[in-house]
Parts: sequence; structure tokens; C-alpha cells
Amino acid sequence: MKKVAVIHTTPVTIPTLKKLLTDNRRPDEEEIEVINFLDDSMLPEINRLGHPSEGVKYRLNTLLLLCQTTGADAVLCACSSIGGLVEEGSSLVGIPVFRIDEPMARLAAGYSRIGVAATLHSTIMPTTELIRRKAAMAGKEISIQSTVIENVGNLLAENKGDLYDKMVGEQLRLLLEENEVVVLAQASMARAVERWPEEEKSRCLTSPVSGVEAVRDYLHKKEG
Repeated sequence: MKKVAVIHTTPVTIPTLKKLLTDNRRPDEEEIEVINFLDDSMLPEINRLGHPSEGVKYRLNTLLLLCQTTGADAVLCACSSIGGLVEEGSSLVGIPVFRIDEPMARLAAGYSRIGVAATLHSTIMPTTELIRRKAAMAGKEISIQSTVIENVGNLLAENKGDLYDKMVGEQLRLLLEENEVVVLAQASMARAVERWPEEEKSRCLTSPVSGVEAVRDYLHKKEG
């Protein structure tokens, strides 16, 4: 059995990522045990200050070290807002550390006109920077239109999922009118397009599936 430690900044992502990591196992794939670490103080602090504090960096680095103590084969960071900090802190541990949004950003960089949507201001910059970096590595010129969807952040915690999906979905469709694809900068936003027609849904790039697949592919190659 393989073991994956997942770092969360909101409890919303815990059930989704556990299901993706453990369900639909291929016949030649080992079972995966998921260990979750949650610190829901990071995002409020980042959004309040406008940047990650030294305290956030310290807590994240501590979580990375805790992940290694579990005997995990890999670490997955479920939050795009701290993706850059995770890359910096990954040198502290001797196991691979994955950003959930890295495969999504690589795919997005293959397009020329890209929309990026988030419900938190703290997520926009790390996501757009990652996409621009991927495009630069590929020698590709891109344009990015970013939008922060205001006043929806608490709806999921208040069990108002239908209203969240409606409000987020409306803004995503506006971005789709002007861009080839739209990047959903937070893993928790993927639920807003789950019931969309496939033609529309396929133009919205989400991080949970591609991020988890990158981890599972690594573990499978490691088995071989």
C-alpha cells in the first residue's frame, strides 16, 4: 500500500481528494492510504495581510515535515494560494511534493487566451504566475484575464452549495465568452461546473483530477 499526505487549507477539499486518490484503482495499481493535514488559519491570514506571513511559511514548512514523519510516499498540496511556498519548502523533505495546480497550469499554457477565476484574492497571483512560467518555458505568448468572484467564500461553509454553484457558474460563463479556456484557480470551485454540458465543462480547467492523476502516475511508476 502507498501512502499520500495531503495538505489542506480548507476542509472542503478533504472528501473530494480522498475519493479521487482512493477510488477507481487500476488492476495493477496499489491501494493508497490518504493522510490529511488541515490548517485553516493560513488563507484568512494571507488575505488579511495581502501576502504570506513568516508565520504562514513556518506552519507550512512544519506541515511538510510532519507529512514526512508519517512515512508518506508523496505529499500533495491542495491549495493554490500557497503553491509557491510549497515549492520553496519542498527542499526540506526527502519525498516528492506536488502542487495540485501544476498539471492544470501546464495544460492552460497551451492556449493563447486564458481566463483565471478564483473566489479568493490570495489565489489569483500564484495561479497566474504559474501559468506564465509554464508558458515561458514553452516559449509561448499568452494573455490572461483574471477575475475574483466576490461574496461567495462563505457559502459552502453555510451549506448554500446551490447558490455557490450559481454565482460562480455565472462568472465562469462570462469569462468563457472572451477566452479559449478558463482556469478554476481553487480545487473547491470544480463543483460549480460538475453538471454543465460537456462542451462547456471541457473548457473549464480544474485542478483536482489532473493534480491527483500526477500523484497516482508517480506512485505507479515507482511501483514499477
